[in-house]
Amino acid sequence: MAATGAVLMVLSLTTVGYAGTFLAQLNDAVASEDLLGNGRADATADITGPLNFLVIGSDMRDDWNSAHSDSIMIVHVNKTLDTATIISIPRDLHVTINNCGDLYLSPCQSKINDAFAVGGHNAAASVQNVADTLTSHTGVAFDGAAMINFAGFAELVDTLGSVELCIPFNMTLAHPKGTYVEKGCRDYDSTVALGVMRERYAYGPETPGWTPEWGVGDFGRQKMQQHFVKQLLAKAKQQGYISDPTKIGVLIETIGDQILVDLGGRSVTEFALALRGVNPGGLSTIRIPSEPADINGTSYVVTQSGPQQAAAGSLYTALRTDNLQAWISKHPDWADTGA
Repeated sequence: MAATGAVLMVLSLTTVGYAGTFLAQLNDAVASEDLLGNGRADATADITGPLNFLVIGSDMRDDWNSAHSDSIMIVHVNKTLDTATIISIPRDLHVTINNCGDLYLSPCQSKINDAFAVGGHNAAASVQNVADTLTSHTGVAFDGAAMINFAGFAELVDTLGSVELCIPFNMTLAHPKGTYVEKGCRDYDSTVALGVMRERYAYGPETPGWTPEWGVGDFGRQKMQQHFVKQLLAKAKQQGYISDPTKIGVLIETIGDQILVDLGGRSVTEFALALRGVNPGGLSTIRIPSEPADINGTSYVVTQSGPQQAAAGSLYTALRTDNLQAWISKHPDWADTGA
């Protein structure tokens, strides 16, 4: 949405001063930090694809202090910078962590969320450890990163008024505790919508109406989070935030302080212009081939040997070689190309 607003502002407004003020507003509204430890990019070079961004969502404390990540995603933009794909990483994914801090002897086998926890309340240290762990696990290097406070999603829903979410079966939410939501598509306010997005305990055979295609626990939550993001984009488009360049400034000012980005020293508007061809409505989403498993009494998400391992390995290859659409066509059970 920021990208679209910036591009429309530059291309459609004849008052250069006003356009410049708007672009400065976008850049100033979103905080930036060297989260990946890669330093600054060559500002004179063009932004070229493919690109991979690490996105981490959590219920942050003050000053981006959080010891746990509730959501980890890789956002892949293709070589021609016109298609984006979201790959959800289960926070309980069983991986090798090279830097285990004081948790275990390094390297260790643990949940990827523990890689984030090693950084303690240091946002950059946490993000760098997750990025390093994912690079070791997938072979994918990252071009940028972002941390998103879940409160930012709530403020975005408040700005839009509500968001329509399609609940697959009746469920009782953990947040707000005991809140009951019925199966079907309805508009929700920010409090309940955030609770739906964070829910994971309802996804399992003990819940009446649950079906296996939604997955157990974190798998179900991943799918709902992807649906939530797409529905937010649809609501923003419906209300003119995609077509009216003057409205995006209000939106970015509202949620900008809930986002911390690392764009390698580039500004938000530089990336906005570079990614202007990406259609938010065309997002595809992918889940890592894996399943819940118990290891020595601890619950993990594990890519099992055999077909899952082969599918995951080819996914990581497709990420590195910018061939995700071909992978999706071969593995439709692990992807969602609809809204």
